Amino acid sequence: MQNFLKKMSSMQPSSETPTTAVELGAVVNRLLSESKIEMLRRADQASGGSDFYLRLKKGSDLTNVSPEEQLVYSIVEEAKRMGVWIRDIRERSGLNDLQMRRVLKALEQRKLIRSIKAAGTTRKTYILYGLEADESLTGGTFYSDQQLDSEFVQTLIHVCTNWLLQRARQAEELHRSDPVAQRICRVQLGTADVESVLDIAVLDGRMEKRLDRSYRALRLRKRTTPLASIPCLQCPMSGECTPGHVISPENCEYFRQYFEL
Repeated sequence: MQNFLKKMSSMQPSSETPTTAVELGAVVNRLLSESKIEMLRRADQASGGSDFYLRLKKGSDLTNVSPEEQLVYSIVEEAKRMGVWIRDIRERSGLNDLQMRRVLKALEQRKLIRSIKAAGTTRKTYILYGLEADESLTGGTFYSDQQLDSEFVQTLIHVCTNWLLQRARQAEELHRSDPVAQRICRVQLGTADVESVLDIAVLDGRMEKRLDRSYRALRLRKRTTPLASIPCLQCPMSGECTPGHVISPENCEYFRQYFEL
């Protein structure tokens, strides 16, 4: 602010140019009251400095609000869908904690702004009430209450895998296993969302992705251990098999096949 007054004082005076600090202050106050300019604290001075700067007013003009409420609203509006962290609001507005919380509460009660928490953090961010937050804040479709809904993802993988299997078997069953038709989705899935689920299924070994970007479900087979192929474990006469007898390992035809004798 002092730097601004010094610059104004050094300008070539005219008949309408204020020449004293008092006159400059009066002009600045009038422009602030008319919402033509706004005063913000510099980011590098936020930790104790008192250097402010003036700029032309941006964004919407609110009615029946205090200058502090208008200032905070402008800061939130400027952030758009990315929102603005509560600490950044305090630093840019120059308001103390008590003033800032009172202003934020008033704007929230009037449904002008709302608070959200970034996915995976406890960081409170403010955004205009009618805007949808950017996916970098919410985490996207697969996040619920800022937490990854892993059960929802696994359910979609299961449904998509079954859908591909049924499609391969019966074309008329094409839409019956659709996740939306089964009413397991409360949100509208986009193409990118479905591709994310399918790619996870590929990594899990439940599908394969072809060169033409199509997907094919893989039939899961139960893994058998090497012991399961030993003839003795499956032979119905194993209880009577004794070396030197009629039924013995020496004359076992299954052994000959197994060891290729």
